[in-house]
Amino acid sequence: MSRSESIQNVLVFAFLSLSLVLPGAYVLLCLALTGMGLWPMGRWRNHWTALWQWPEVRRMVWGVGLFVVMGIFVGFWYGYKLSYYEAFVPFVLMPFMLSGVIGARLQAQVLWLGAATGAILAGALASYQSLVMHIGRAMGAMNHPIVFGDLAVVLACISLFGILFFEQARSSWLVRMYMVFGAVFGVWASLLSGSKGGWLSIVMVLIVFAWKLMAQKPVMWRLASVLVIGLLVAKGVWLAPDELVVQRVQQGFNGGLHWYKTGEVVDWSVSIRLELWSYAVHLFAERPWLGWGGGEALRKLGEHLKPLAVPEGIAPVFENDILHYAAVSGLVGLSSLVALFGGLFAGFWQLQRRKHARIQAYVLLGMLLVVLIFEFGLTVNALGRNAFRYFFSTLTVMLLGLAWMAGDDSKDRP
Repeated sequence: MSRSESIQNVLVFAFLSLSLVLPGAYVLLCLALTGMGLWPMGRWRNHWTALWQWPEVRRMVWGVGLFVVMGIFVGFWYGYKLSYYEAFVPFVLMPFMLSGVIGARLQAQVLWLGAATGAILAGALASYQSLVMHIGRAMGAMNHPIVFGDLAVVLACISLFGILFFEQARSSWLVRMYMVFGAVFGVWASLLSGSKGGWLSIVMVLIVFAWKLMAQKPVMWRLASVLVIGLLVAKGVWLAPDELVVQRVQQGFNGGLHWYKTGEVVDWSVSIRLELWSYAVHLFAERPWLGWGGGEALRKLGEHLKPLAVPEGIAPVFENDILHYAAVSGLVGLSSLVALFGGLFAGFWQLQRRKHARIQAYVLLGMLLVVLIFEFGLTVNALGRNAFRYFFSTLTVMLLGLAWMAGDDSKDRP
């Protein structure tokens, strides 16, 4: 590697490591990759001439492109302010970021060790905030505990799969233990954040990991590994503060059951979400094609919530990406969402079917990343928050770029 490439790799490692504990680090990571892709001028064109030969990449581009174009169309239709279009910036920059990954010859250890370091720092900061400062739900450097907890799961997921796929982790027990610590600390940070939406992802990722780890073993071994994972998660819940995990699950279940029986909102986690989702479906049924527009839909939601005396800090949003797009931009918005998630997942899926051993780690993580962000968006407006958008776009291009470079020796490489 040249000196310039080494510096660029160090920058990416630093911003990825600090992404949850330094305000704005995830934006700096996006900007760094973009700058690396644009300089020297015109280099990104050469990269994209080669990348465009891969049908999987074209499928991803069409998915992201439709999401951006349809979103901009809705913005013009409703005359949104300029700030609305900021949501599409990280997706528009994806081609340049991908060029930056390739131009810097990003090393695999930057992804694996950067994610593990980021998860360890997140877990350490979460422990300090919740157990020392006693602020309640840990938030890291984010403005909301759910954002922090969910993204900690993403870093934990990468760390976990680094144990299997990172070559240095397989050859060095010290590196392997570091990746294990990354996975554990990331999960711990999520537990301390109290973000229930991310806990389902923890179990899902652990099961996928165990199934992959036991790929050559009989089915009984796989089932046993799933059982062990369940016990380990239960142990983590037992160690975490009761009010952040067990009590929140109990209150959420009771609140949701009460809303189902009576329609009354009795908590500000589950029953309030059920009320928000119910009203979003109502708005979608009234205007299914282009929705109500963001301003009008949220105004009507605010009026609907007035009798509930919602406490300050509970934002009047639908807290579900699917229902948000349904209410705000109707079938057009839903179609853009399907294009984004469907295009990216299908692209990684098709890459996985190439059966090239060197790219399997990155395409598997790419598919998991899409599923994780989609799952987060079922309980929170993930695509309505900068941290999720920047994380999603930057990690996607890093995984795709690493997969493309790992296929350098394959006959299918253009």
